Amino acid sequence: MESPCLLWYFVTMQARLSQKQRFLETLLGDGGDRFPFFDLEPDEETLEQWHRQGLPIDKSVGEFFDLEEHYSIGLTIRSYPYYYMAPDLLLDPSSFSRHYDPNEPSRYGRNFIARGKRLNKKGRVVYVDASGGGLLQMLGVGDWESLKSACYALLKEPRRVEDLLERTTDFYCVCLKRVLSKVPVDYASLYEPIASNSGPVISPAMFERFAMPGYRKVLHLLEEHQVPLRIFCTTGGSLTPLLPPLIEAGINGLWISNIMSAGMEYQTLRCTFGPDLALIGGIDSEILHLDEGAMRRKVEKIVLPLLEVGHYLPCLDDRPRANTRFSQYRLFRRILEEIAAKGL
Repeated sequence: MESPCLLWYFVTMQARLSQKQRFLETLLGDGGDRFPFFDLEPDEETLEQWHRQGLPIDKSVGEFFDLEEHYSIGLTIRSYPYYYMAPDLLLDPSSFSRHYDPNEPSRYGRNFIARGKRLNKKGRVVYVDASGGGLLQMLGVGDWESLKSACYALLKEPRRVEDLLERTTDFYCVCLKRVLSKVPVDYASLYEPIASNSGPVISPAMFERFAMPGYRKVLHLLEEHQVPLRIFCTTGGSLTPLLPPLIEAGINGLWISNIMSAGMEYQTLRCTFGPDLALIGGIDSEILHLDEGAMRRKVEKIVLPLLEVGHYLPCLDDRPRANTRFSQYRLFRRILEEIAAKGL
């Protein structure tokens, strides 16, 4: 049992730091009072099940566990209509203006300036999406046929690809300037799903030629607007060969979902890229199916060494799924709270 003095210190320090301060101190500074309590919200199917298993019907998971939410500033820079494939980008020279109009009002959250200032005043964590989905998505990839078309263009029509990527990057920068000149944000996320379990689907040389000029331009803009964290996000695959130029260009954080490659496990990344690189996540969501003893051992094995080095925010590497019982997730949150209370 913790001493009353330690518990008092833990509670009063929590009250002293805002969520924004705690987040930035954890990932960029000396650690603050404790690491933030954070996870992605489960999907609707999981929420419905958890409400039947003990989660109060009037509570979200974040509210019930007092998790520290991250708020999007409200910028959408994907091709338009958003979330739809855009294979005509490579085929029709006139299609760019249809997909990328910086004056399209729906790209910007309603009253985003007032809302962003209000969130900052409350000390909340605010972020911006700074990419439209990665290199392949910029070429209109959304299925196997469009992937084949993109790969063909990379090999046979490189100048046309470079022109499209340059125009798309310039569009990103226009939108980002409009937002970042009005509202400060705590981090920018840049998503790049371009790898299988065995490695990237294009060579590091091709990534350098086609993707890195755009990354350098966007990252320079983010640094100009004093965005403290530039977080590179991806799902599943092994991106290790692509990370050195990205980090050199200004990426200073990683957030990997569904880690499937040993090369992308956080202990390995920490050894490869050093202690200053910020890390979010890293805990395999499959641990939610273990018994208490096994879950505790697994969490401690992953989390404790990373917390000791610092610049790490522990959370699951995926949203909790419907095959997970609410009681198991509640146990997981309790284990992390106990680790935080010990000052680790």
